[in-house]
Amino acid sequence: MFLVSCGGNSVVSPSGLPAATPAVSVSVATSTPGPTPGRVAIISIDGLRPDALAQAGASHILSLADRGAYTWRAQTVLPATTLPSHASMLSGYAPEVHGIWWNEYAPTQGTLPVPTLFSAARAHGLRTAMVVGKDKFATFRDTGACDTWLLSSLGDDDVVLQATMVITAARPDLIFVHLPGVDLAGHTSKWMSAPYLDAVRRADQAVGRLLAWLPNDTTVILTADHGGHGIEHGAEEPADTTIPWIIAGPAIVSGRQLTSTVATVDTAATAALLLGVQLPRDVTGRSVSEAFLRR
Repeated sequence: MFLVSCGGNSVVSPSGLPAATPAVSVSVATSTPGPTPGRVAIISIDGLRPDALAQAGASHILSLADRGAYTWRAQTVLPATTLPSHASMLSGYAPEVHGIWWNEYAPTQGTLPVPTLFSAARAHGLRTAMVVGKDKFATFRDTGACDTWLLSSLGDDDVVLQATMVITAARPDLIFVHLPGVDLAGHTSKWMSAPYLDAVRRADQAVGRLLAWLPNDTTVILTADHGGHGIEHGAEEPADTTIPWIIAGPAIVSGRQLTSTVATVDTAATAALLLGVQLPRDVTGRSVSEAFLRR
């Protein structure tokens, strides 16, 4: 590992894959009233297809959806690969703007040129942390916006173990946790194969342990960077581009299947609203207002 300081209605089973729906480009309105600021945890399960959750019996993740708001039809960006997608997820910008088209840690190709959710939070005086399972996330470390950045190469269980230690010691206002195991199983044994579904079950157990350590005022957003088919991903087809998106917390409605279009760029905008910080007005993402309790 590498450390740097720098209850509501029944959840609808995510069976089948919907047709892809392109993201809508809108700006975040800075005057929109938001919930009382609190902590945010973003959990990204690399390569998780939404239709795998029911097949794997992912009880912790499905229970999270049941006590929050969710969609099994959220869309990632193209290319549907890990680094470009996470750059969009954590900045609110499409790849055409943030310029991260490659999928490995490649500082010689340039650094992330746009502000991120982490830089907005840190500028607001909030504590930030990132615990990840792939070294390509050093792209975010290099922005200098993570108070704590930690890499574990030992899989989902160790990522969560390290994340719980960070939660206890650093008490971050914003933490991002990346679980790599599902994606690795897809590349090795095919998406939706028995080993892939086993990896989904292991990730679900790891998520359950992580949730138990989060403070009560934390809003959790659980999502993925992409899906997959065969032993690959990145194509412009629903199996690759369709991802789960779940949000649960004190200001979130319970047991609501979202009807609005949700894109991965909306994750940063929604988290910014929850943290009480502002992203630049030209971001593509928007906050998912349908998920919030009306005041």
